[in-house]
Amino acid sequence: MKPLIATSLVSPQRAGPGLAMPSLSLVACALMVLVAAGTALVNSYYLLLMTFAAIYMVAAMGLNLLTGYAGIVSIAHGALVCVGTYATAIASVRYGWGFWPSAVLSASVGLGFSVVLGLPALRLSSWYFVLITIAFTLAVTAMLNDLRGFTGGYGGIVGIPKPSLAGVRFDGFGLFALVGGVAALLWWVMHNLIDSRIGWALQSIREGDVRARANGVSTARLRLFAFAFSGAVAGLAGAFYASAKGVVTPEDFSFDFSIFFLFVVVLGGPARLSGPMLGVAAFYVLPELLDSLKEYRMIAYGVGLLAFSVFLPEGLAGAIARFDDRRQARRATSPAATLPRDAGAATVEPVRGMALAIRGLAKDFGGVRALDGVSLDVQPGSIHAIVGPNGSGKTTLLNMISGFYPASAGSILLDGAEVVGRGPTSIARLGVQRTFQTPKLLGELSLLENVRFGAYARERSSGLEIAFRLPRARHEAAALDAEALRLLALVGLAGRAHEHAALLPHGQQRLVEIARALIGRPKLLLLDEPAAGLSMGELDELGDLMRTIRRMGTTLIMVEHHIELVASIANTVTVLDQGRILAEGTPEQVFSSAAVVHAYTGGAR
Repeated sequence: MKPLIATSLVSPQRAGPGLAMPSLSLVACALMVLVAAGTALVNSYYLLLMTFAAIYMVAAMGLNLLTGYAGIVSIAHGALVCVGTYATAIASVRYGWGFWPSAVLSASVGLGFSVVLGLPALRLSSWYFVLITIAFTLAVTAMLNDLRGFTGGYGGIVGIPKPSLAGVRFDGFGLFALVGGVAALLWWVMHNLIDSRIGWALQSIREGDVRARANGVSTARLRLFAFAFSGAVAGLAGAFYASAKGVVTPEDFSFDFSIFFLFVVVLGGPARLSGPMLGVAAFYVLPELLDSLKEYRMIAYGVGLLAFSVFLPEGLAGAIARFDDRRQARRATSPAATLPRDAGAATVEPVRGMALAIRGLAKDFGGVRALDGVSLDVQPGSIHAIVGPNGSGKTTLLNMISGFYPASAGSILLDGAEVVGRGPTSIARLGVQRTFQTPKLLGELSLLENVRFGAYARERSSGLEIAFRLPRARHEAAALDAEALRLLALVGLAGRAHEHAALLPHGQQRLVEIARALIGRPKLLLLDEPAAGLSMGELDELGDLMRTIRRMGTTLIMVEHHIELVASIANTVTVLDQGRILAEGTPEQVFSSAAVVHAYTGGAR
C-alpha cells in the first residue's frame, strides 16, 4: 500500500504548544469573526456574503482534516457538498421533510459517498486517487442534468425551507448566527481530535505510516475515518448551502467549485485549524467584495498557488505561525523541568518480559539473501545484542520481528505464538515496541506529544469521547501527560517537554523515541542503534536507562555498533555476518572469538 501523501501541497500542522502569548492566527480569526458579524448587520448583501463564507468554512474544515492532516488530496469535496445540497433540497421540497432530518440525511449521504470514494485510496498512490476524485466530480455534475426528473435538471429545485427550532425560524442574521455557531462547534471538535492520539496518528500517516503502524495504529481504519468525517462535514455544509440559497441548480456546482475548496485549504494553511477561515477570507470574501476580481477568480487561484508555493509553502496560517515562533519568547520553564531523572523510574511499570524464538529465518530481496537460516533464542527479561559489520542483516532482522518485512522462510515465535504473516500493527498490539535507525518523530509536535503518541494502543477513550472532551477522555489524557513527563525525566529531557521535536539533536531524538516506546509498556523492546549520535556522558546514561528497563522485566533486543556499551549491559550477544550467525554467547565469549575479530578487522583468524 502506498501512502497518500502530497508533500508539495501539505505542510506540517501547527506551531508548537505552550506559547506565552496568543497565537496571531487565533487573533486574526477572532478579528475576522467580529468583522463578519459587524458587516452582516450592515445590509442584506453583506449578510448573505458572510453566511456563505461561514458555510464554505465549515466545508473547508472537513477537507482540512482529510488533505491537511491526513495528507490525502481530494478534488471531490465540492461534489460531496453538492450531493449534500441536493439531498436536503429533494428531501425537504419533494418529500416534505423538515430541515434537521434533511441535514442528517445530507451528512449521511456525504459520509457514505466519501467512504466509498475512499476505498480505492487504501491501495492507490496519491495521484491515481486524485484522478478518481476528478472523475467522481465530473460524474456528479453530469448526473444533475441526466436525472432531471429527480433533480429538476437545469431548472433546479425551488422553495427550500429555512431551518427552524422550537418555533423559531432561522433566517437572515439568525441563519448566519446558526451557521457560525456550527462552525465554532466544529472548530472545537477538530481541535480536540487533532490534539489527541487520533490527530497525531493522522499526521504520522501523512508523513509515512511506518511510525504509526509501529505504535499499533490501523492505518486503513484511520484513513476511512478521515474520509467519513470529511464527507459528513461536506454533506452538512451542503444542507446549509441549500437552505441559504433557497433554490439550487447544476450551475452552482461547476468543476471549479471543487477546486475552490482545495485552494482554500492549501493556500489558507493545510493542517492548521485557522487555515480554512483565512483561506475563505482571502479567496472568497475578498474577491466578492472587490467585484472586479470575480471574473478572474481561476486566474487568481493559479497565480496564488504558484506564488504561495514559492513564498508561503505553508499557506497564510503557516506563515503567521512561523512569525509567531520568532515573535514570542520561548515558553517559561515548566514544572517538568524540575523533575529529577529518577522520577521517571516509577513510571516504567513491571511487566512480564516476552520470550523470542527464531528458527531458520530467511529473507530474500530479489536475488539477494539478506538473512540465511538465522535461529536464536532470547530469554524473557534479558538484554540481547545483535552486532555485526554493516550490511550483515541486523536491521532486517528487527524489521522481520516487528512485522515490517515478511519472512521468505522460517518461524518467529513470541511467547510461543507464531507471528510470521502478521503485520506491524498486530505485532505492536501484542506488546512489541521499537525504535528506528533514523528517528521517526513528528517534528512539529512537542516532545510530550510525541511520547504520548506511543500510548496509542493503550488508550481506551473513544473518538466521540475525545471529540467532545468527555470526562473519561480528559482524565485519561491528564494521566498520560503526567506519565509522559516522568518518562521524559527518565531520559533526561523533561525540561524540553514543550519544545518541537525537530529542534533536538539527533542523539536526543533517539532518547525521545525510547520514551515513546516505554509509554506503550512493551513486553519486548527492539532498539535499532540507540547509541548513535550520543556523547560519552549520554552513552553512560543510556546504559543505566537500559538496565532500569531490564529490571522492570522488559525484554530488550538491541542492534548496536558501540561494542563497549554492548559488553557492559548485554546478557547475550549474536554476531551476524552476511546474513548468517557467526557467533553467539555472552559478551566475553563472543568478543574473544577469532572469527568475530576477523569479521570486524579482516585480520588473520
